[in-house]
Amino acid sequence: MHINLKRFALSALALGISQAAIAEENAETADNSNIDEIVVLGQKQTFATSHVSDTMIERQAAVASVNDVLNELPGVLVTQGDYFGASDWLTAIFMRGFNTGGGANQIGTTIDGLPNGGSSYGGGSKANRYIDVLELETVEVGQGTADISSRSNEALGGTLNFITRDPLDEQAMRLVTAFGDQDARKYYFRYDTGEIAANTHAFVSASSSSVKDWINNAAEVTRDYGMAKITSEIDGYKLTGFISYNDANEHEFETISLDDYNNNPRNDALHMTWTDIPAVNEYYRDGWRALRENTFAYAKVEKDFGDWDFQTSVYKHRMKGRGDWVPPYLVNIKDDGAGNPQSEFVGGETQYGGSQIDRFFFVNPDGSAAVPSDSCVPTVGFNKNNDPACYADNVLPVMSYRHTHYTNDRVGITADVAYHFTTGSIEHSLRGGIWYEDGESSSTRDWHKISNVLVGPAFDKKPYWVQYISEYQIDETMYYLEEVAHMGDFTARLGLKKFKVDTDYHQPIGSDQPVSHSSSSDPLFSFGVNYITPVEGLEVFAGYSENFSAISKDRVGGSSAEELSRIEPETAENIEVGMRYEGRDLQFAVTYYDIAFENRIVFIEDGAVTGIDYLSQVDGVYYNLGGIDSNGLEMMASYNLGNGFSLSGSYTYNKATFVGTGSAALDEEAKVVAGNRVHGSPKTQYVVAADYMGEVLSAGMSLRFVGDRYINYDNAQVAPSYTVSDLYVGVDLANIAPNLKGLSARLNVNNLFDQEFISGVYSGSVFPSAPRTVSLSISADF
Repeated sequence: MHINLKRFALSALALGISQAAIAEENAETADNSNIDEIVVLGQKQTFATSHVSDTMIERQAAVASVNDVLNELPGVLVTQGDYFGASDWLTAIFMRGFNTGGGANQIGTTIDGLPNGGSSYGGGSKANRYIDVLELETVEVGQGTADISSRSNEALGGTLNFITRDPLDEQAMRLVTAFGDQDARKYYFRYDTGEIAANTHAFVSASSSSVKDWINNAAEVTRDYGMAKITSEIDGYKLTGFISYNDANEHEFETISLDDYNNNPRNDALHMTWTDIPAVNEYYRDGWRALRENTFAYAKVEKDFGDWDFQTSVYKHRMKGRGDWVPPYLVNIKDDGAGNPQSEFVGGETQYGGSQIDRFFFVNPDGSAAVPSDSCVPTVGFNKNNDPACYADNVLPVMSYRHTHYTNDRVGITADVAYHFTTGSIEHSLRGGIWYEDGESSSTRDWHKISNVLVGPAFDKKPYWVQYISEYQIDETMYYLEEVAHMGDFTARLGLKKFKVDTDYHQPIGSDQPVSHSSSSDPLFSFGVNYITPVEGLEVFAGYSENFSAISKDRVGGSSAEELSRIEPETAENIEVGMRYEGRDLQFAVTYYDIAFENRIVFIEDGAVTGIDYLSQVDGVYYNLGGIDSNGLEMMASYNLGNGFSLSGSYTYNKATFVGTGSAALDEEAKVVAGNRVHGSPKTQYVVAADYMGEVLSAGMSLRFVGDRYINYDNAQVAPSYTVSDLYVGVDLANIAPNLKGLSARLNVNNLFDQEFISGVYSGSVFPSAPRTVSLSISADF
């Protein structure tokens, strides 16, 4: 956004604020009981839990990702490519030493309590693929132990349950437009039907947004959302139907070394200038893309019969997507004979399977592979093969446009039943449930010739090589049983859960043999206690749980049956002890936790490939190598100052360290030093926020501190600590016209003081933070 647009936005907002202030002088002081609670705490729970509040959501820009709202909660750190959630590749969520980045998949994610299908880049779907931030009601966060009924087989370090908004009781329509830095644009529409039949309400919404990268302000991210939800109650049965759609086309950013960051903290390794040199075009930002299309639907039935109640859901998820890269060469797959035109360059045919003979970067005028001069000394930054100065003047540059296609088709069913009874003075709740999912997924990699490198990145539609097609059939079953006993102020909980995941893998092309693997957990126990103390509003709790992460499909696909027989699923044991208090104005919670993560699965390469391995032709095996010990303290609090003012904050101390294997040789192979801190996970972080919510004017500011983070396993390099502040100011005007129920404007400023710091840490590399980012949204309610 140009400076004149910023001035216009600020001037418009200032005018609105001044008018609102005049109106507010004549309004009554806001009732404290209507002020949104900054922290929502679970009562009578035997484990730590926290919820995202309305105010935390208000602090996010209308163009932001739903993942952003988590950053104020204790123990949670979200890193992304920018303040609008661009770059699926760089998005990672850290919690208590566990994370969702780099294929780790150690934190469970659910949508309205239903599984998201994994959060990995290669075929998974993070929460922002389902929910527009304007349709987010809250996020329930179980930082460690979590609810036994949570439907996720990745929840080693906790669960995130993203909850969507329900239909309104009254008929309404809302229009939102937003704009800001990075040429950000968003248009949003929502229509609530009101009561369309007895106790039946529905809404439909849609949005479209675009934003450019903050480094070159050229590569564009586009996201389109559609959502509909209907709720009804018939004879005591609560019915819910839901469907969401998201179509995303996102450019990627690239990580850099710490030295490169120190030299230029406002840049990455990519650019937006297309040249006639393949080795330069390899880093063309628009050629690094993630395209995803997700459709998710469910139907849910709930009924309370008094002594017992039940709920059941059936859901369907369909994802298809593509990841794009632009390697600076063509792969020689077919032996066309020395000096003959290369069939990969000539085009017209597709080679299925096989492996590379070699690579060529330039061709002669007749289409044969050009050979560099033996006597050439390559230019600094090039090697002999990719330096155009090492070839004859009449050669033509060649490049590939590599696609990796992903699909994920899932259908599942959940059911929960609870029976309530008493024995003497003890109130019992016995509940059990089951989750079954049938899924099919695939990954296909094909290589296309860039039609004319001298012109641009357009590529031939027909691939010259289909490298592989990997297909997976995954059947998953989880069941649990839990007894909760209430004895006055004392609550006890005892539960048992078990997973079974069957994975079948095969490649329709190539020589790989089909592999079938069953990943089954031992019985997973959980128990806990809660005591409501004589001090009004104060309760203490303690809990223990055993968590499990199934062996992922990618690991099954990359291993033989013999190799899989040598590894076990990853597990974690969680212990929590804490207290929580809820008073009229003050709320706080304190939790101490200790987690033992065991059977950590590591891929050990037999011959490491330096740089980017576009062919993924590396040999190695998976091992269970050690684990992680994580312990720490989490605190969160909010205080209502009165007259619309409130304070809130959270503090986390987390010591997450690697556990060795007992073998110095294996530790070295796994790049693990026993006792070293887990890279990317800060030891200390805290958030402090102040908010004002009046009848017309609202405003808030947060300050977030993130401590030092190690960049890699060896703990040799450090991403320094940083402090960043965000600001929002809003004006809400009601009943200003007969057909206009409300008009509001909200200014969001991320990185208010334009700090330079390292946002993300990714196993040896880093990514810089975006500069100050300003956006303005305007909403109209009819």
